[in-house]
Amino acid sequence: MSENQPLQYRIQEEISELAASVNEIVTKFRDLQNPLKESSEKVPKATKQLDKISEQTEAATHQMLDRVEKIVQQVEDSKKGLDEIKVCTKDGRTDDISALADDLIEKADITCNDAYTIIDALQFQDITSQQMNHAASLLEDIEVRLQSIMGALKGQPSDETHDEKRRDRKTRVYDPHADLFDKKTDQLAIDDMFARKG
Repeated sequence: MSENQPLQYRIQEEISELAASVNEIVTKFRDLQNPLKESSEKVPKATKQLDKISEQTEAATHQMLDRVEKIVQQVEDSKKGLDEIKVCTKDGRTDDISALADDLIEKADITCNDAYTIIDALQFQDITSQQMNHAASLLEDIEVRLQSIMGALKGQPSDETHDEKRRDRKTRVYDPHADLFDKKTDQLAIDDMFARKG
């Protein structure tokens, strides 16, 4: 600006430059609004997912412990039944052996079913892994968004920050709806299906 220009023109130029700066700032803040909104939505989802993991892991662990206790009791009962069979055999009471054998077969069936329940409950590891990958993915998305915001505040292009973070991310495979308690089939239904086909 030259000294010869009237004051009015200099003020107009200054105001125009100030308006352009304000417009640029407003545009940057509008660009930042979407990542902030997405991040604020994903944090509760990640927290909920982590709470779900904790609850389901605890429930599966309790279920397995309960079944193991039942199996131990059934094995103890079976040992007593076998001891009784030995006594009956020595005493020649063969009529009692059949009833004891039927009882032992029933206990063995219950023990097998409990063992299958434990195997089924151990699937929580796969489900937990999927849930953790989902939560980690949400948190990584939040990190990328926040990095984008920080980059925009520093004047860096947001695409550059986004692309760099995406390249560094681990590839995660998961079902976001994996749930230990919300299973559609159970072992009896599967056994029934095979029995009908066989």
